[in-house]
Amino acid sequence: MNLQAHMQANIGDAIASPVIDGKWHSGRGKGKDKISYVGHYLPKGMLVRYRHWKESGEECFTWREWGNSQDELDPTEYRRKREEAQARADAAARQAEAERAELLAILQTIIRESAPADHDHPYPLGKRIIAMGARQATKRYQIVPATADTKAQYIAPDDCLIPVYSHTGQLQGIQQITSTGYKLMRGTFKDGLLWIGGGLTTGEVPNRLFIAEGWATACTVHMRTRNPVVVAFATSNLLSAGRWARGRFPDAGVVFAVDNDTGSSVKVHGRKVVNPGRYYATQAAQALGAATCTPPMGGDWNDWHTSQTADEKKSPISANQSGHQSL
Repeated sequence: MNLQAHMQANIGDAIASPVIDGKWHSGRGKGKDKISYVGHYLPKGMLVRYRHWKESGEECFTWREWGNSQDELDPTEYRRKREEAQARADAAARQAEAERAELLAILQTIIRESAPADHDHPYPLGKRIIAMGARQATKRYQIVPATADTKAQYIAPDDCLIPVYSHTGQLQGIQQITSTGYKLMRGTFKDGLLWIGGGLTTGEVPNRLFIAEGWATACTVHMRTRNPVVVAFATSNLLSAGRWARGRFPDAGVVFAVDNDTGSSVKVHGRKVVNPGRYYATQAAQALGAATCTPPMGGDWNDWHTSQTADEKKSPISANQSGHQSL
């Protein structure tokens, strides 16, 4: 059984050409583009670990392809194969790094040449928010060339672009949102941030800083409170965003604007955890001595916001609506 057959049997889809460089590749698209995996060249062949693309959490599958069936190799032969395996791994890592650098250069050019996003773009318009911090390209850019198995990928002027910055303020990625609301992650998102709103003196509650998982949620929280909001982009980034906020503004009150993922669950260290948005935000808040605020309905704060504006109701967000720790 080859790798593709192994993946089809376990998760119902497969990666056509995995990059074997000893690093996790986190899928951000749909289907096989959403598979996360890591591959290693070994003296006896290759080993790949991958996660189920439909299930969040830490469940992994392992596939091995040995170069020969012998359990033991002659020490000289083993040393030769190990050196060959390391050389292949190093070459793959260099290629992956070059591709990442090339993509980042394209993304930097796109943001540099971009314009502020149109507030009437279908995505923010549908979310009933102002397109704060968002950009739009001034022309069409190819960012992933076509291959024998896949089509070329582009960023177009009608896409809403959300810049993602490192903790030192360097662009490291772009969240691309099409007019239909389809989201694509370009570049690196680990520990990524985006600041929404003014300073710590502009909000209804002075010296308060919110942290939200998604961009639309962050814009919503800022519109409702006038306090600044940091976009973390993923539950895995919530704690690092909180640590950045604590380090940058040690005297500020930090509040995690929770995603209330009712009906959802993930596996964490083999244990089923319900409501992952609330779980990860609460874990981050407890680690930092921060507060949380949870929408009084399933979904995120933008879901609540759109339901409120539909009914022409506008209630302020507070840090204790859900009964969690208050500032």
